[in-house]
Amino acid sequence: MAMACYTRMRSTAAVAIILLLLLSSQAAFSGEPQTVNVRKLLNISGESVSHWTEWTEPDSCSEGDVVVYQNNAEHLPSGIPTYTVEIINVCASCTVYNVHISCGEFASTELVDPSQFQRVGFHDCLVKGGGRLGPSESVSFLYSNSFPYSLEVTNVDCE
Repeated sequence: MAMACYTRMRSTAAVAIILLLLLSSQAAFSGEPQTVNVRKLLNISGESVSHWTEWTEPDSCSEGDVVVYQNNAEHLPSGIPTYTVEIINVCASCTVYNVHISCGEFASTELVDPSQFQRVGFHDCLVKGGGRLGPSESVSFLYSNSFPYSLEVTNVDCE
């Protein structure tokens, strides 16, 4: 088990080094300084959060600039499963607002602060009441239900 983990870490480090070398060689040939943003992507495996990266243009802004992490948390005393959710603006140079999440018929046995996350319709939940999420800002909450909801970003407006 430890050897597999070590091998995976070594492989991940090698890939990261190769990407950095390719990026630096591209910057050297273009003659212009290059800015790169790093994004964390959605982890839906249910395992501990893995950090995946994707290279993007610094001034682009899209639904991909907001990521959703969801993981299992401790069950409630009643035995109902609980889930942690973190919604993050990973754009280093933009503020997003009017963030909508596809959330099915989202419901929780424990109250989720509606100023942070609220279902406004079928398959439509709103983050921070449509308010702004600055660069690297996040919204976190817990919910409890007998099953996890699939949470995917469907709309983002950018400044």
